[in-house]
Amino acid sequence: MHNDIKPRNITRTWNVTLYGRYESGTAPVIIATRRVTLAADGVGRKVASVDGAPQPAEVAIALLNRARADGLVELISEVRIGLPKPAASRLHRDLALIGVLAGNHSAVATAALGRVISSLTEVQPHEAEQVRLHASRLAQGLA
Repeated sequence: MHNDIKPRNITRTWNVTLYGRYESGTAPVIIATRRVTLAADGVGRKVASVDGAPQPAEVAIALLNRARADGLVELISEVRIGLPKPAASRLHRDLALIGVLAGNHSAVATAALGRVISSLTEVQPHEAEQVRLHASRLAQGLA
């Protein structure tokens, strides 16, 4: 089952409507509307905001869960960050075929891109070829 509350390398934003009831319990009323954003990087570090203000991820997840149970949740945007796992796997394979040892793949990507890469899923799609070219130059002794 897909769990869209626990993203990896993705940022999602929802409109959340929370409902309550009058004391008599008959008519549902809107008690709050919120815009909830939840993001996580490739290693699972989570960041969240509610109505644009930073919040602990647990607060955002609690709002989403409450709205799913007793309200309305509408996904309004989804941005995937970095390479999807199959593309990162292909990049790992390509680096291995070039001759880069598996333990050095992140280091090669770090050197190629000039920023710390702890997982190839952090490489942006448009940067994958740059990593391959850098690895190829390393293998040829040109870098």
